[in-house]
Formats: sequence, C-alpha cells, structure tokens
Amino acid sequence: MSHKLARVFVLGSLLAVMGMFIATPSAMAYGNTDQWQVGFSGTCSSQAPSCFGMPPPAIGSTGFWGWCAFGGSNGSADVGTVGSTADCQLTTYFGPASALHISYDIKSWVIQAGSPISLGLPDFLFTSGTFRLNGPGVPAGVPAGVPIPLPTPCPAMLCDTGIPAVPGHFSFHAPGLELNIQVNKIR
Repeated sequence: MSHKLARVFVLGSLLAVMGMFIATPSAMAYGNTDQWQVGFSGTCSSQAPSCFGMPPPAIGSTGFWGWCAFGGSNGSADVGTVGSTADCQLTTYFGPASALHISYDIKSWVIQAGSPISLGLPDFLFTSGTFRLNGPGVPAGVPAGVPIPLPTPCPAMLCDTGIPAVPGHFSFHAPGLELNIQVNKIR
C-alpha cells in the first residue's frame, strides 16, 4: 500500500511542477519590456589568416562570447526603430592574463541601415549609455569597474554592435575562424 501511495504522490508532484512551467511565460528572462535577445561567440586560432581584423595568435585560440537584450521600443524591426534600454555583456580572451569583460548599460539604441560590420544587414547601434571594463585585460590607465559614458560621436568599434536586427542564426566558418550569432525577436 505504501508503494502505491508513494507513486501517487510522486506523480502528483511531477504534474504540479509541470503545470507551473506551462503557466510561466517564456522568453521573459530580462523582464517584459525587451523585444530582442541575442547570443554570440567568435573563436580564432593560429590557423586563421586574420582574427576579426586583428592578427591571429601565435599559438592557441582567441575569441569572445556574450549576449544582449534590447528593449523599450515599439517592437518593430524597421531601420530607424529606437529603443530605450539594452543590457549587453561581452567577454574577450586574447591570451594569458588578457581576459576582458565589457558590460553595457544602454539608455538608447537605434536599428541602423546595414553597416560594414553587419555585412549590410540592419543592425543595432548604441546611442547613449555607459560601459564598464573588468578583468586582467583592462588597459592601463582605464578605471576598472567604473561606469564610463559612451563618447559622442561614438566610434564604431564601441557602439556599432554588428548584431543583425533580423531574427535568425548567422554563422561564418573558415579555416581557424568561427563566428555564431543567434538573434531572437521575442515581441
């Protein structure tokens, strides 16, 4: 009798937990004002002729990975769409003691017409906000962990994300080089 009761209890508990997951709204990990969620990574080895515009490492690999959540817009994917919030996290690694984490707290962004960075696709451009640098790769003379306002005008390498404002998976593979971007439009 106790085995039957235990099975009923386990099955009932499992169904209750599944019901909670079904009732929970999905894709709201960053709140309910975000329209886009993006994940990206790039890796480059010594076999590559060039690494994202930089020389390849002599040995080993270099690269980056990160994610962004863009929100506060009308939900359009049209060029000229503006948003009022973005949270982006980027970590780079370019050899021993060079890891660098960049944290963006963006107060405004725009979907711009395709830039060379996004290979002609519309992409996200930061227009105001701050960023922080942390890790052993922070350049000398730059304060670590302190919010730094985006400059005006902002250089492309800092404000043009290169992230396509087009839902889908984008990848590029060549000898010693790999780039992957997953763009999800959630609203």
